[in-house]
Amino acid sequence: MTLILGILGSPRRQGNSDILLDRALKGAAQAGAEVQKVVLNDLRFRACQGCNDCHEDGCCVQWDDLTPLYVLLEKADAVIIASPIYFSGLSSQTKLLIDRCQCLWVRNEQLGRYSSPTRKRRGAFIAVGGDEKAIFRHAVGEVRAFYCAIGLAYDGEILLPGVESKGEVLSHPKALAEAELLGGRLANATN
Repeated sequence: MTLILGILGSPRRQGNSDILLDRALKGAAQAGAEVQKVVLNDLRFRACQGCNDCHEDGCCVQWDDLTPLYVLLEKADAVIIASPIYFSGLSSQTKLLIDRCQCLWVRNEQLGRYSSPTRKRRGAFIAVGGDEKAIFRHAVGEVRAFYCAIGLAYDGEILLPGVESKGEVLSHPKALAEAELLGGRLANATN
């Protein structure tokens, strides 16, 4: 069965990023995929220490709540990251995850240990910004680079500016519908 992994990078539960991610996972589940959601703010983990020990064997020397997430990231057929935009960038929780995945890049690119090099894995990005002129470019670039590093093809995004109050996205039915379509499309694309 296709596995779609949703990663919430927002510290705010039931906020706009969380709501959109849930809708995307609902769409994936309705399309027949197994879905799993990880809330980064609920995990206990430290930032990358830049030790480069992962260059030896592709394993991070820090054993914490990210250790089992590495397995899920390699197992997933598709990954959806949802993050609010802070100062034109990703939330700190999301950025910490990406930096800590240096070990997966080493595994794939330096050690050539792809979980399955012929498997078509996909990634999507959901971002919400409070400013009507929210700049998503930097965050999109970082997520694209992350997906490339861990063997996922960038396959869609929902970028929603002008939404800041908790739950405000519920008054944006088009964005909610787009999120469900995104999840369903990812589930169907990986079958």
